Amino acid sequence: MNDKLVLCIPGQWKDEDKLIRKLTRKSSGEYSLTGGLLLDTKRNRAFEIRIEEQDPKLAEAFYLSSKGDFSDKTMQKVEKHTMVIYLSGYMGSAEAVQRMIAPVQMLLACGGVAVKIENCDKAFTPEEWNMIGEEARLDQLLNTMISYMQDEHYFYSCGMQMFGLPDVALSKETDPDASLQVMSQFLYLMMNASEGTKDKLNEFKLYGTTYQYHHQEGFFQEESSSINNPYGIYVLTQI
Repeated sequence: MNDKLVLCIPGQWKDEDKLIRKLTRKSSGEYSLTGGLLLDTKRNRAFEIRIEEQDPKLAEAFYLSSKGDFSDKTMQKVEKHTMVIYLSGYMGSAEAVQRMIAPVQMLLACGGVAVKIENCDKAFTPEEWNMIGEEARLDQLLNTMISYMQDEHYFYSCGMQMFGLPDVALSKETDPDASLQVMSQFLYLMMNASEGTKDKLNEFKLYGTTYQYHHQEGFFQEESSSINNPYGIYVLTQI
């Protein structure tokens, strides 16, 4: 099972030593790089970090993950990257996801030009990522971390494995605009249920419409894919 949340951060650093010095200076010693780990000394946390050389295929990957919404200026910065950081940490809860926000913000402040969540194939500019707070509400986390895709038959969410939960799918016979609202609301209620609130998923209703749902093992992606959800998926059916 893939149990790591992985974030890709390209930047225009001259070399690894320059990155380390800038990180130490920018964070006033709060963060440090050592032995393949990014250490957060203030919060007593450690994250795995891998630094790679320029990747000629990265710009296209970011363009697709941003759904073409990146500005020309941002895309030029991604294209001119000299190094790529892969930051990873354990996932499986809202708290675990929130822990990844601050270190990514620091790496962006140190010269990162964009960030992509490998687990849901979604990309952000530094400005977009910095709008996320460490104490973000559940709905804010869902809006940020979850992407929505489609295949021949279904609209479906992608990324709920980061919270230790199944994703959701809805037939493409549903209106596209309505499907997004239905899926996001279902995920929000499921998140609340997992956090121990009274919103249990005995049935799901939205604006007078009732949906049946059944759990399906596996996902629409290959098992080896970073966006595969080992917790499966809920398929909603309007009744």
